[in-house]
Amino acid sequence: MNHAVIITILVLPAVASVGSAQTTRPALRIALAGDSTVADTSGWGAGFAARLRDDVQCLNFAQGGRSTKSFRDEGHWAKVLAAKPDHVLIQFGHNDQPGKGRERETDAATTYRDNLRAMIDEARAAGIKPVLVTPLERRRWTEWHTIRPTLEAYAEAVRRVAAERKVPLIDLHAKSIDVYESLGPDGCGLIEPPDDRTHLNAAGGAMFGSRVEDELRRVVPELERYRRPYSPPTTRPVAATAPAASRPATAVAATQAASRGARTITVAADGNGDYRTVQEAIAAAPDNNSDRTTIRIRPGKYFGQIVVPRHKPNISFIGDHHLTTSLTYALNVQDPIPPNVLRGMNGIGVVVLGDGFRAENITFSNTSGDHGQALALRLQGDRAVLRDCNLLGWQDTLRSQAGRHYFRDCYIDGRVDFIYGAGTAVFDGCIVHSKNGGYITAASTPENQPFGFVFLDCRLTGDGDKAYLGRPWRPFAAVAFIRCQMGDHIRPEGWHNWGKVENEKTARYAEYQCTGPGANRAGRVPWSRELRDSEAKQYTIRNILGGADDWDPTAE
Repeated sequence: MNHAVIITILVLPAVASVGSAQTTRPALRIALAGDSTVADTSGWGAGFAARLRDDVQCLNFAQGGRSTKSFRDEGHWAKVLAAKPDHVLIQFGHNDQPGKGRERETDAATTYRDNLRAMIDEARAAGIKPVLVTPLERRRWTEWHTIRPTLEAYAEAVRRVAAERKVPLIDLHAKSIDVYESLGPDGCGLIEPPDDRTHLNAAGGAMFGSRVEDELRRVVPELERYRRPYSPPTTRPVAATAPAASRPATAVAATQAASRGARTITVAADGNGDYRTVQEAIAAAPDNNSDRTTIRIRPGKYFGQIVVPRHKPNISFIGDHHLTTSLTYALNVQDPIPPNVLRGMNGIGVVVLGDGFRAENITFSNTSGDHGQALALRLQGDRAVLRDCNLLGWQDTLRSQAGRHYFRDCYIDGRVDFIYGAGTAVFDGCIVHSKNGGYITAASTPENQPFGFVFLDCRLTGDGDKAYLGRPWRPFAAVAFIRCQMGDHIRPEGWHNWGKVENEKTARYAEYQCTGPGANRAGRVPWSRELRDSEAKQYTIRNILGGADDWDPTAE
């Protein structure tokens, strides 16, 4: 099909008007107090309400052009209190800034904080639970395509008051910057009205409304049951597995690699390196080079999609520490697609198509939340090695799509099928953390491929909710856990058939000498198995990943 931007029109449930009568008592009432960036037509209010159950009433009191001062002085806050909602989300800042006039402006360090404190105290006195929200940032770009913050002083004031008054906090200011820099200047045109760098169109309102609702459930966990039901996917879109299908028409085809010299390139977001972005450094690496290009990434957060093309083999990403160097993306497959994103690659932070990729001391993260497929990393080249890296996400954090991949001492988290694909991958001494139950793996191993995902001496941890070890995305899925420590979050049955009995006949699910409360095989599904000693001896790194070229990732 023609690769055009597809805009999905959502019919949003109506947000209750402030004075409307209720025929039935709602299960929960949530009020929104804020400026135009919270309103239904120019902000995230309607998008937020769309994420709530039908029996939850969302009362949007937001008024354009109002500050904490004018919202109170004009009686709007009194209407919020009179409505007696269960919770109220409070977001101001845009109109509190200097230059807005004496009737509106406040000082971030004094009067703005005083107004927030008063709202908190008055809400609590009325039996309403307040939640503070830092202001949505404006889209003011630097020449390096990063956001120039205009509201940081007010955002920091909200953070301080929330900590002081022990109020739940949604840091929308920081999250909005993540989203903007993931989209880029051109991509932000998909979420904003024409020539408007402050407000949101319907797509932007839906995007940020969903993120506010995600964060609200995180900071107020008892609201989890009031979200509109979300079911993990029962099917997956069929994506092309051939790397060529994922390359733009202008991409340079990979040819036989030749020696073009090893080199080191430094990336620093502050400008004190060879380049400011990782993508620029990749572009500067020689094409089809059999020698290694090392890209040293100095501490910082680097936003936007990063692609390592097929014709850029033997690239290394080296950070100082995975806690200080982060490659962050904030978009999922349901979000608007930036114009520079490759076909079929939306919702992915880092895409590796080139062979011989290395990464050390890096965090790969997708922060878009729990409302759709959102990859931190997709590996589609051969002989990839990751050491001391974090891979953070929710649904589909890591896709090992094709080739051989080795992970050593990495931390990987998520909830829904967060390690998936058709690749051959060894996870050696890694921590695999399940968020709120779900499924760890969704392998689609080809029938003629002897190994799929193998976990050696790993530790499986979780938040408490029960999780499955995996479910087969395709017939013949192969997953093995060898000498792993399994927490009590692992379900007794261990494995799920994805609702297809025929998968039980082909799935190759195995365990061997695992320990911990989740390792008891007494309740395991009968179509999984415990390896015999003789079989377990075949599960060595060299045997799994060696291949025709006898590759040994531990020697690199």
